[in-house]
Amino acid sequence: MFDQVVFAGGGGRCIWQIGFWESVANEVQMSPRVVSAVSAGGLVAGLLLIGRGQDAVRYVRSVFTDNRRNVYWRNLFRDEAVFPQYAICRDGIQELFGNGLQELQAAAELRLAVTHPPAWMFGPLALTFGAVIYYTDKGFPRSLHSTTATKLGFRQSFYRAQDCSNMDELEHLILSSSCTPPFTPRLELNGAEILDGGVVDNVPVAGLDAAAGRVLILLTNRFSGYPDCFTQRQGAQLWTYVQPSRVLPIKVWDFTNPEAVTATLNIGRADGRAFLSELMEKKALRFEFGG
Repeated sequence: MFDQVVFAGGGGRCIWQIGFWESVANEVQMSPRVVSAVSAGGLVAGLLLIGRGQDAVRYVRSVFTDNRRNVYWRNLFRDEAVFPQYAICRDGIQELFGNGLQELQAAAELRLAVTHPPAWMFGPLALTFGAVIYYTDKGFPRSLHSTTATKLGFRQSFYRAQDCSNMDELEHLILSSSCTPPFTPRLELNGAEILDGGVVDNVPVAGLDAAAGRVLILLTNRFSGYPDCFTQRQGAQLWTYVQPSRVLPIKVWDFTNPEAVTATLNIGRADGRAFLSELMEKKALRFEFGG
């Protein structure tokens, strides 16, 4: 039904996407040709494409149960990470994908977004501006597609997961798409410093093909003023946006709350069922009126 799918970023909120996908994938025969994703949405998309969504949920619940804090200030004076999120994500990629790179080669084309700072903005300044834009958009979402970073010269690029030749490259690409200091270290991709792809646009529609068809866009923020599900025409394409029906109980970088994981997953499942019901109602109306 959908030729392409977009996975927004959102840290722990992307668990909602797993629940939603579980509810709808079989019913609408979800087999997209292209998937455009960013940050944690890229990790979730890759795992869903190889059928490991529930493995991801089990892993997250387990590590969130064991992890007691989001910041370990005592590690400022030790040779250990102050923020545990990066290691949790890295270890999750290694454990959950396993030999999944080969499976991913046979799945939809997965395009992951990263952000390149403007050439005139040296490292620390770029990180500062990028962080302000990123956390403002995450905490106070105002528009579906932010333009602030683009106006300042930040640029979003896309890299195909299928072009990775081994798991180390895939791991680095996923982590690069999620590069958000100080929660993660500074990273480079192909010799250039990069930031989380969501700094430019956390809903990475720029990674889509221009071919005619239907596009499903899975958000993770709740945007007031928009319905839970709505469709817009973009040229020869129909873009169907779906957003959580309520503000999700999990925080983007809160890696300590397994109960919030379960609640977010269940909201995604319920929203998926509601989405299917709406599709069935529209189909029945078209049949009744001969549309």
